[in-house]
Amino acid sequence: MKDDIQAQIHEARQCMGCMHEGLIVTSTDGTIVETSPAAEHILEAPSSSLKGKQVRELCDAPATYDDLVRQTDPAGRVSNQSFIVLAGGNKRKIVNLSIQRVGEGEAMRFVHVFQDCADLRTMEERLVQSERLATIGRFASQIAHEIRNPLSSITLNVELLEDELGPSSDEARGLIRSVLKELDRLNDIVGEYLQFSRFPKPNLKRGHADAVIEEFVANFKAPANVKVEMQLLPKSPEIWLDERLLRQVLDNLALNAADAIEGPGTVRIETDVVERFFVIRVKDTGRGIPPEIHARLFEPFFTTKAHGTGLGLATSQQIVFEHNGHLVAESQAGKGSTFSILLPI
Repeated sequence: MKDDIQAQIHEARQCMGCMHEGLIVTSTDGTIVETSPAAEHILEAPSSSLKGKQVRELCDAPATYDDLVRQTDPAGRVSNQSFIVLAGGNKRKIVNLSIQRVGEGEAMRFVHVFQDCADLRTMEERLVQSERLATIGRFASQIAHEIRNPLSSITLNVELLEDELGPSSDEARGLIRSVLKELDRLNDIVGEYLQFSRFPKPNLKRGHADAVIEEFVANFKAPANVKVEMQLLPKSPEIWLDERLLRQVLDNLALNAADAIEGPGTVRIETDVVERFFVIRVKDTGRGIPPEIHARLFEPFFTTKAHGTGLGLATSQQIVFEHNGHLVAESQAGKGSTFSILLPI
């Protein structure tokens, strides 16, 4: 019988929830008998303090909870109701709550699956951002294709013109080389636009990020005035990652960090574990980010660089989102910046 109940609880969880949703199982009198790590995170309480407690003690309005239990349909389920829970002792959080009744008689259990609405808003914002980037990507692709063909033709004709110059045309040859240099720069920008428009889906595999970071630091070509340091955890946890795309994020962040350093300075890459996230921090001792542009850092095409495209941070953020993670920027003007990649463990 116990195995049957556990199977039904597992099935309920699969039907009603997913990995980032909290799970609480109670007996018929409301006593908590099982919790998930996500539930502990949302409620800001360890499993040991939740088990044996009355689930109504976590409710801001216990009478409303009792109504939800009574409203379970003939299949034993009530779905997606907004509900206020008490977290961390005195915090009030709005969650989306589903309840399913499994088993019969004394073996009956109530499975509660819930998600912090703040997480839902984050997911909605990410979806909007993804759709926006997809639209911008299609636009960028059209523009890039329209520009690339005539750009190639112009470059070819300028090179042919250079071949026609005599040995005494040093001034004209210098002007043509300046033109070719600018054409190469335009080609690089067009290439970045095309790469942005063809953003690949990550191929996530379980693994450790240490080897990716170590290889990246070993191959990173920093300017002469910039020292690169690395401090990794003695033992890092396994995470889901696409090594190639994570390397691209590190490259974007490290290049930005080096560009922000005007004199002698340091770019430091370090790892940490914070709650349920593996954290990679890219720190610099540069000029910092002015507060007025901080909110626009991840906007596509926004840049403060004279020759930047404004796609590096937008692309990096999207890659981290595709890893179900977060990219967080912290900075003080004149004191450097820290970009933190948070990847779920």
